Amino acid sequence: MAKEWIKRDESAKQMLQRVLKERPLLLLPQPLHRVPLGTHNIVEIAGPSPSAKTEILAQMAVNSILPKTRNGVQYGGSEHSVLFIDLDCRLDIFRLSHSLKQRISEANKWHKTTNNQMGVEYDEMGLFGECMKRFSYTRCYDSFEFLAALKGLHNKLADDSKKTVYVLMIDNIGAFHWIDRSFSSLPQGNPNRKNVGLQSVFETVVKEIKKLLLLHPMLVLATKTVTSQVKSSYSARVSGFSNNAYREYMPLIWQSFVTHRILVRPLDDKRKLQDPVCYFAEWLLPALNFSDEFVVGDTGILTSF
Repeated sequence: MAKEWIKRDESAKQMLQRVLKERPLLLLPQPLHRVPLGTHNIVEIAGPSPSAKTEILAQMAVNSILPKTRNGVQYGGSEHSVLFIDLDCRLDIFRLSHSLKQRISEANKWHKTTNNQMGVEYDEMGLFGECMKRFSYTRCYDSFEFLAALKGLHNKLADDSKKTVYVLMIDNIGAFHWIDRSFSSLPQGNPNRKNVGLQSVFETVVKEIKKLLLLHPMLVLATKTVTSQVKSSYSARVSGFSNNAYREYMPLIWQSFVTHRILVRPLDDKRKLQDPVCYFAEWLLPALNFSDEFVVGDTGILTSF
């Protein structure tokens, strides 16, 4: 009886299966690959418009919905479903599908060349359709639709329990900031009713995402548009060249909810005139002492040399 406490609860194989399910491998595109990100992390991708923020989300979506292997072909994906909530209608579905088709075609071509199977044909459209079934897209035109979409995700994930969803993407979390802020100053007809404004909206947003993560652990990626002035304040604060504090326009409850923040912007030098455009990325939370440069090509984000 004294040795009961050292009896195993599970085998090593069972432990690995449990850990990999609780902490799935997420294939992060550049420039997100610098920091180890996992479920329950809230990542804010900030930058002026345009700065490839939506492209980063699209690249992450392609990495997720592609299978790792299929019929011996290495596609390099994770075969997970993705939830994409579009708040400013910037996602180009044609661009996303084109990038996905390019990845599938290049993987098949590489497999044929390396295995001397040039005469073999693959069902690329069948695989493309299978991948797109893992991509769930919701477009919202105001904060009420956004909150309704978040609340509806609980039932959506419960009804489709066979799908493994590990990534939630929100494109332009501050899209309705000024509209919601204007509501805050309007008088309420019923004094007992909670004021509908910027603060209450984001209190509900954070609350709903927290509830969602309790039952469905996911990585949350949210883009945020900043102005050129804000961009300069960001860079100055991180580099230490200025004592001016950065004035965040998002409510404090959202700021404290974010666990990671990265700033992306197009390079200001002469290389921006080249095709493709070169972008610059720096981590603000956690603050890292190095930065990345990348370009956007037909198949997605590539390293800049």
